[in-house]
Amino acid sequence: MNSAETTFALETDDRRAVHGTVRPLVRLRFAYADPPYFGLAAKFYGDMHPDAAAYDRLETHAALIRRLCDEWPDGWAMSLSAKSLRDILPLCPDDCRVGAWVKGFCSFKPSAKGAQYAWEPVIFRGGRPRDESHCVRDWLQESMTLKRGFRGAKPDRFVRWVLDLLNADPGDEITDLFHGSGAVTRAIEAWRAEGRLPLYQANAAPQTGAERA
Repeated sequence: MNSAETTFALETDDRRAVHGTVRPLVRLRFAYADPPYFGLAAKFYGDMHPDAAAYDRLETHAALIRRLCDEWPDGWAMSLSAKSLRDILPLCPDDCRVGAWVKGFCSFKPSAKGAQYAWEPVIFRGGRPRDESHCVRDWLQESMTLKRGFRGAKPDRFVRWVLDLLNADPGDEITDLFHGSGAVTRAIEAWRAEGRLPLYQANAAPQTGAERA
C-alpha cells in the first residue's frame, strides 16, 4: 500500500462489512472561457471594453482555443453562440465535444426570421476521468438570467453543469478567463463551499495531467 493511501472499514445498514482504499486525487487545472460571441462582440460589448471588437475576428477565437489547449491540458470549456458554432468548432481539436444549454425561458426577438435561437453550445475538452457511478448529461435545461446588470451573465446551475462536464473537484484549480459580471466566479466559490469530499476519491489511482496527455 502506498503511504498516501488510507484503508477503511465500515458497516452498512444491512450489517454488511465494506472495506476499501482511499487514494488522494491529483489537483487538476481547468478553465472556463465565456468570450464575447463571434459576430456580436462590438455590438454588445464595444462600449465596455476597447478590445471587444477583436472577438469579431475568427483568428482571435483561434488564439483563445490554442491558449486553452496549451495552458489547461487537463480540461476546459468555452461558451459560444449557436450561430457561430459552424465557424468555431473547426478551430478546435478533434477530441472536443459539444454540450447544449437549452433555455427554458429566453428572450424572443420579433424581428428575427424563422426559428428562434433558444439554446447555446458549450465546447468542452478533457476533464477528470469518471467511473460508472457518476454520469452527466451533455445538455442542460435552465432559463436565462434576468436583471443581472450584464448581458450574457450565466446562471448558477449552468456553471455547476460545466463543472460537472469536466468532473471537477472543489480542490481543483478553476480559472474563469472572462469575469464579466462575476457570476461564474461567485458560482464556483459557492460550489466550493458546499464541497464534495475534496481531493479524495475511492478506489481510483492517482493520475497527473501529464500522464493523461
